[in-house]
Amino acid sequence: IRETPQWQAPDRDHWCGTAANGADLFELSRFAMATSVSVAVIAVSTGIGLALLLTMLFVFDPGENRFAWLERTTRAGVILPGMIVMVILTGGGGGGLLLLILGLALLVALMLCPLLCRWFREGEEGFEIVAARVLGLSRREIVLGRVLPSVLRRLPGIFATLVPVAMLAEMSLSFLGFTGERLSVGVMVERGQTYLIEAPWMAVYPGLFATGVVMAFSLLGWRVSAALRTGPLPPLL
Repeated sequence: IRETPQWQAPDRDHWCGTAANGADLFELSRFAMATSVSVAVIAVSTGIGLALLLTMLFVFDPGENRFAWLERTTRAGVILPGMIVMVILTGGGGGGLLLLILGLALLVALMLCPLLCRWFREGEEGFEIVAARVLGLSRREIVLGRVLPSVLRRLPGIFATLVPVAMLAEMSLSFLGFTGERLSVGVMVERGQTYLIEAPWMAVYPGLFATGVVMAFSLLGWRVSAALRTGPLPPLL
């Protein structure tokens, strides 16, 4: 930021005004929002894949309590609120994009493992599964051909529901200064507070832009989850 700010109020050329260095505020907000969406999509996708991988390690065990160890471990890992865990992890690790993605992915995996275990158990109790066992199908054939497809059909609903939550987490951590020096909506709002009296649009418009995007993703996620009958998810943050 220059010693003499070069901002301009919203006008015909710059609908949202300009930042302190003269850059168009809408373009900055759009680029920052794209970064937040990308971080959320990568983190949630990685977390879902990790949770599915961990669950599949136990799904072929013939024992009745095959998921007990995994469920106890993951439930013990979510005793603390997820946002506190992210603040400790990113703040203590010095911040950074990779650390943020790994932290969010780990939280998603810890939250989803018990849910996936329950879905696999419920999938093996239906009438079709009993009939498949009577017909002589092996456990591997039943799981891969009957149970796993029903679980995979619900995962897009989980993905669509968790992406806006991860976006809010990323913006909150960037507002607190725990995600490095990269451009983010949280960083723009935090820096815009310095000029809140002289140039309020630098803090207000990025916040409104982020609110609209998160609401749109939340409504889309709710519709996708309802269509796929994903059901309620445990709280992530």
